[in-house]
Amino acid sequence: MPDPVGTTPEPTLRDRRGRRLALAVAIALAPVVVAIWTWPWFVTQDGPAHLYNAQILAEVHAPDSPYRPYYAVRWQPLPNWAGHLLYLVLGSALPPGSAERAAATLTLVALASATAWLRFRVTGGKAIATTAIVSAMVGLNVTWLFGFTGFLLGASLFPITLAVWWDGRDRMTWRRSIALAALVVLGYFCHPVSLGMTTFGLLVLATVGKSGRGVTRATLLKTVVALLPLVPLGLIYRGLTRAGGPLRPEWAHLTDLASLRSWAAQLGWVDPISLAAKVYRPFGTQASYWNGLTAPVAWLAIGLGALAVVTLRSRDRERRGWGLIAGFLLLAGLLGPDTLGASHGHYLQQRVVLLGLVALGPWLKLDAPGRLAWIGRACLVIALSLQSLFVWDYARESHRSVGRLMASAEDVGRGNRVATILLDDHCRFRSNPLFHAECLLGVGTGNVIWGDYETTHYYFPVQLRDPDDSPPATALEMISRLQGPDNAPYRARLWAEFLQRYQPSVDVVLIGGSDPEVERITATWFDRRVILGEGRVQVWSTRRRDRTGKPRR
Repeated sequence: MPDPVGTTPEPTLRDRRGRRLALAVAIALAPVVVAIWTWPWFVTQDGPAHLYNAQILAEVHAPDSPYRPYYAVRWQPLPNWAGHLLYLVLGSALPPGSAERAAATLTLVALASATAWLRFRVTGGKAIATTAIVSAMVGLNVTWLFGFTGFLLGASLFPITLAVWWDGRDRMTWRRSIALAALVVLGYFCHPVSLGMTTFGLLVLATVGKSGRGVTRATLLKTVVALLPLVPLGLIYRGLTRAGGPLRPEWAHLTDLASLRSWAAQLGWVDPISLAAKVYRPFGTQASYWNGLTAPVAWLAIGLGALAVVTLRSRDRERRGWGLIAGFLLLAGLLGPDTLGASHGHYLQQRVVLLGLVALGPWLKLDAPGRLAWIGRACLVIALSLQSLFVWDYARESHRSVGRLMASAEDVGRGNRVATILLDDHCRFRSNPLFHAECLLGVGTGNVIWGDYETTHYYFPVQLRDPDDSPPATALEMISRLQGPDNAPYRARLWAEFLQRYQPSVDVVLIGGSDPEVERITATWFDRRVILGEGRVQVWSTRRRDRTGKPRR
């Protein structure tokens, strides 16, 4: 019987649980979100480069664009377009610093919320508090702090797409099949790894089904139809990868299967959670192996391990497919290659393991009784608490180091071509906020930042218009990575070779740190130096005139 006019239906138990879960996720993420917006120069490692390239996309076709002589856009169906469009929207509405923090906040909230929503759709909202903690830990992963925006958006679509399939597994309609196809196509424009794992997850669920009985032929057929757009997209992407050369899987850490040291290196590298080196504690600068006791990944592993034992003991076959997906992805990440080739991107294992953790949520019995389950949940609380502290520590360090670099904006000027090298690149965190922070100096200034790493990878849309005669970002990155006194002679030689070859294309040199030999070489080409930040930042420039005929700063 329909509700009387003017009355509102009472929310169901499922609705109430959904609202409570949303509130619980918000509470779990609140300390981190506060940290992001407390420190004005909080940046992820790659975020500044994404923001800079989004501005190039927006302005490069204008006749008077300062970027037009140097950059071209590949209007092809490339992955990573979704991340650039996100930055394009945020960059047009917010100042650079706020746009980067907004992107970090949105990707964090998106992945954590999607992970929680998947478990909610599968389990009906059981174990709300524990679900929120696990989801927050998934969101607070190292790829988030790296600023892998496209992948993070694709990783958020991974649980959403699987949840949409799960909801319709017993009544799959053509409308739902079309919706799945749309999500798959959208996933392609986010990232190929998350798309591949989404496809794998759909096929496993369609094969195993509920309680291991499989699904109806109609459901299987409509699932396969939803995946058909991957055929032309896959062929297109395969053609695009030729620009990066053949696929060659590489194992840099697991070099000897019989070596415990090799396995330890592999486990440490695969870790998708730790934000800092495990020898550091939050807000600590002294390295010690004892600080490993404060590593959030250790507490997370213990907590999830305890809950996994409880789940296995229950012999519940209701969500068997989720266990198979999670187990395969975790194992594939552990044993798989670091990369399919340096030119095709890095951090493959961390991405696969992270998606395995997403799939683990619906399988685990987070609300199980017993001492072991309580120990597991307590470890998860400790893990999230420590991870939040590490984010606060990173936010403070990012604000300090990036703020020092951004203080040079006035001396770097506008409409200049800038080359940056970092001589003091030591960072306690796996993500270095300084690594691409120079790109912020190109947002809203018309500066051309030669260290824009995206121009060296075929899977990004912004490319150098004349790569043979333009200073390569890879050369600047190589010089910056040569840290320490032992590498100083080689670093100086590479810097001298770089300036001899590309100095006519450089108006301003930005140096982070100090090295007498590097400074001596720079002084042979540039005649104006400004020292900032207690000597930690140097701005060298020529006195040539810009395109308007006015002296450059």
